[in-house]
Amino acid sequence: MYFLRIMKAGLALAIFSWMPRMALQAFLTVRPGSWCVQVLGQQCDLPADLGPILAVSAGFGHTCAVRADGELICFGWNHAGQCDVPADLGPVLAVSAGNVHACAVRSDGQLVCFGEHINGQWDVAVDFSAGFLHTCAVRTDGQLVCFGDNDQGQCDIPADLGQVVAVSAGGVHTCAVRTDGELICFGNEPFGASAVPEDLGQVCAVSAGGDHTCAVRTDGQLVCFGDNDEGQCDVPADLGRVVAVSAGGFHTCAVRADGELICFGNNSDGQCDVPADLGRVLAVSAGNFHTCAVRLDGQLVCKERTPSGSLVCRQIADELWQSQRAG
Repeated sequence: MYFLRIMKAGLALAIFSWMPRMALQAFLTVRPGSWCVQVLGQQCDLPADLGPILAVSAGFGHTCAVRADGELICFGWNHAGQCDVPADLGPVLAVSAGNVHACAVRSDGQLVCFGEHINGQWDVAVDFSAGFLHTCAVRTDGQLVCFGDNDQGQCDIPADLGQVVAVSAGGVHTCAVRTDGELICFGNEPFGASAVPEDLGQVCAVSAGGDHTCAVRTDGQLVCFGDNDEGQCDVPADLGRVVAVSAGGFHTCAVRADGELICFGNNSDGQCDVPADLGRVLAVSAGNFHTCAVRLDGQLVCKERTPSGSLVCRQIADELWQSQRAG
């Protein structure tokens, strides 16, 4: 499986080869209020009439939010229809934005996905996560179900997995937390994101990023493993206990027990520049080159910094994407 990696240095834009290095963000329910730093289009161009939100998820180049009335709004990069919310979707409870698709749970418990590669609806339940080109969901009986691209075994659920309470779908890997707190990861991820440390112990939360994985242990300590070329696994020594974590493409963000948001890793587009006036947050969602966090005031607030040449970058990426589909 090959991903498009877009790298930017100053004003220069370069499209590197198709390689297994791309981001996604798993589902993260939030309480109203967030900020955002963007690249590749308008994933932070918040609709003026969005109003209070109940949930938000940052994908590769798009963002999806659930309004207080249950309406799903998606905005940003839409080259594969990942922002084309079905007209008959109705109210939703949660959302997860992947690379070129998005999934949401309707009020009747149905999981609905739209965009490239993954379209349709399934019975779902307690948790779900949209990865790069695959999706995983935890059913009400605790069984894990994965579907979509499986080139690297990211949908090959271990036969002895048992019941799980949480799941996070990454680039070409998937991680799930069993009922006993053990973290299980699978998928042929070449940078070690599926290699759970033997001494990790019990965890209460996990987030699978592009090529790395972060988990919150039951003692509140954050542990990250996998690719660390951008420092996305360099957990600050003074971080302390955390209550939430989100692994993006090349960066990681965590919410400390006191509500402070801390981000580390690649910061080429300001995705780790936490606004000085952000204040305490309740949750965070890290995409590829943008981040959304939830403030305590209940409103979705987005900040953006559009890099010079961003439109050119988007046009080149669109052309490569279309050529890949045609080929």
